[in-house]
Amino acid sequence: MRRAHTVEQVRAAESELMARLPEGTLMQRAAHGLAGAIADWLGSTYGRRVVLLVGSGDNGGDAL
Repeated sequence: MRRAHTVEQVRAAESELMARLPEGTLMQRAAHGLAGAIADWLGSTYGRRVVLLVGSGDNGGDAL
């Protein structure tokens, strides 16, 4: 079974964290997690290129 959070739930959780963490920390964590998940999925990252198609909002920052 797949689970998902509503936009409101995510924004509330992010707001709480952003109030306590240095600026950019949450985005850096998200980007690191995304990179790790992609590396696990590909098995190897040497010489690989990845393109991310992201929606509106702050999702594009995770791809940086």
